[in-house]
Amino acid sequence: MKNRTTVFKPIVGCVLLLCGLTLLALAQGSVPNYQGPATEKFLTEAKITGMKDIPIGVTRPRKATLELDGLSHFAAFKTIDEKKSGVTQLDRGVEIEFQDSWRTEVAAYELDKLIGLGMVPATVQRMYDGKQGSMQYWLDYKMDEAERIKKKLSPPNPINWNQQVAKVRFWDNLIYNTDRNLGNLLITEDWKIRLIDHSRTFRPFNQLKDPKALTTFSRTLLAKLEELTEPMLREHLGKHLTPYQIQGLLKRRDVILELSKKLVKEKGAGAVLYQ
Repeated sequence: MKNRTTVFKPIVGCVLLLCGLTLLALAQGSVPNYQGPATEKFLTEAKITGMKDIPIGVTRPRKATLELDGLSHFAAFKTIDEKKSGVTQLDRGVEIEFQDSWRTEVAAYELDKLIGLGMVPATVQRMYDGKQGSMQYWLDYKMDEAERIKKKLSPPNPINWNQQVAKVRFWDNLIYNTDRNLGNLLITEDWKIRLIDHSRTFRPFNQLKDPKALTTFSRTLLAKLEELTEPMLREHLGKHLTPYQIQGLLKRRDVILELSKKLVKEKGAGAVLYQ
């Protein structure tokens, strides 16, 4: 029989570690995780003690200061909700069925949770000053992709980095993202990619935006894609997406699955798939 003291010590150590992490979070005055139920609760229930304009971004987001139970953290609040049928002229070209909405910010986070992407900060629906909008956890990050390229910095683990980039391309094709740029691709201190600005996504199109960019795939993400059903998407995303947007998402899902199978058949699983 194992010595009870020997067994008990690791348990005490774990408890003390958890307490230490909690105290550290309280001392820092911030919510410890960028995703999850606790962060969603904070974003939904915390008192808004400040709100100021952010000088960058065409969607006119605002930076909110939130406080709850001694914790304080920032969040990005968006209220933009524009939709235009037909062809819309933009600075960088034309777009069909244009939409720029806080609703797809929330939908992007909900879909991230469904497939386990793990890149979109927690985002909830919230009202402030009589306006509905999206409230997104303000991510602390090391730099954005534009800065990384400018400084010619290389990731410490190129294989992991390339797999993360592949996930970004997969994601942007799945949600038909028309606004991915170097400034909304964020990099954390430990070189994890995080994605923001999803107000121009979920176009009701059946085709992929950039299928040539899809050359490798995560087995885990493909398995999650196969599990998606229309009732599931209506339950989790239906409040923020139209039936046409959900149908377009499912069509693009099917195209991605077929493309991955085609590439595996041509090149072999080892060259196309990773965990």
